[in-house]
Amino acid sequence: MKTIKTADVIFREDLYPRFKPNPALIQRYAENIDKLPPIEVNQDNILIDGYHRTKGHETAGVLEVPCIVTKTASEMELLMLAVKRNAAHGQQLTQEEKQSYAGKWFGQLPVDQICDTLSISRDTYERWTKTQRETAEKAIKKQIEEMWFRCYSTEEIADAVGMERRTVADRIEEIGKNPQMRESAIFRDFEPELYSVWNFAKATNEVKHFGNIPPEISDNLLYYYTQPGDVVFDPFGGGGSTLDMCEKRKRRCYISDLNPIPARERDIRKYDITTGLPKNLPVPDFVFLDPPYWQQAKHKYSKDETDLANMPLDKFIDAIGNVARDVKKKWRDAKREVGYLSLIIGPWKENGAKVDLALLCYERISKYIPIIERIIVPYSTQVHGGNYVNNAKEAKQILYLHRDLMVFQWRNQNGSTTD
Repeated sequence: MKTIKTADVIFREDLYPRFKPNPALIQRYAENIDKLPPIEVNQDNILIDGYHRTKGHETAGVLEVPCIVTKTASEMELLMLAVKRNAAHGQQLTQEEKQSYAGKWFGQLPVDQICDTLSISRDTYERWTKTQRETAEKAIKKQIEEMWFRCYSTEEIADAVGMERRTVADRIEEIGKNPQMRESAIFRDFEPELYSVWNFAKATNEVKHFGNIPPEISDNLLYYYTQPGDVVFDPFGGGGSTLDMCEKRKRRCYISDLNPIPARERDIRKYDITTGLPKNLPVPDFVFLDPPYWQQAKHKYSKDETDLANMPLDKFIDAIGNVARDVKKKWRDAKREVGYLSLIIGPWKENGAKVDLALLCYERISKYIPIIERIIVPYSTQVHGGNYVNNAKEAKQILYLHRDLMVFQWRNQNGSTTD
């Protein structure tokens, strides 16, 4: 038993090949750090058990985590110990994951050892191994689908699943023919916002972080401006709200952020959008910009100079404009018929003077892409404290209580591109 730095804990993805973190569980753990049992690592600090507890400590800003050290003598021993721990408690292995391990170890290890490690009966093991080929095929199909929806290239997917590129391309083509990809099925129980004021009573995000927006905003934007299989690009998506909605609505997504929150860092690409568009970004159909609202978020996300919240105002506006410029070029070069870009942002007051960030961003973006819609999104809760309100009354100042949501549309006019 000892304490180690959370940054020194090594999570090996090859020990958990189909593991999917639970962001809501990480959030709960972050709020109850003192009640968590220690994690388990081997002598090299490789994590055996306790991924969610480790990320809970990171989310809460706790730099050290208590741990039990279990010595392992081989890679196989390390793997089986990790599987055994996650087969019977905590964020347990799914039946599909257990079945995958049973097939993987078939003929290589004693049956009793496999059953003990996976906490399964011998009958279950024998039933599973009869259909291991079908199970492996299903797992590969699911992996191809997940990677395609996350905008990995055919080459990257083929390398990951060990298949020919042509075969992977055929599997991807089948995805679009699935009845679940029909818009009527995807939005069966959805009620869109019909008016230009989108007022959501409260934030429904499972994972809370500074600056997150109601997921209903992303949901409505996907409904109005995208189709199943479209590529959505969100370079400020570190909280995962856009990603979750894209998964739910069968949209492909390329989500990145300068500093993704710990609970989503395995889902979201780490990327600095001020350096230009990512080289491996497919041509997006819809771009969603939810940047820091400049100085009100200063040092809230990071202390990086390229963090938009830490920039001078002119650099901030330049960065937003550059995204619009570069996206337009990508659409034009690909000869796309139509493309959409949306921005949500609120005003800011500096030294008593209002900085209309929405207007400034509009002026810059509209140099490249014309606006087609402007929507008002009130904050779900009061954003001004008592003293601030009293001071505003005395100074006869109007307080802001909303954000502007603007949608811009680029069209290819009669075979030529708009300037």
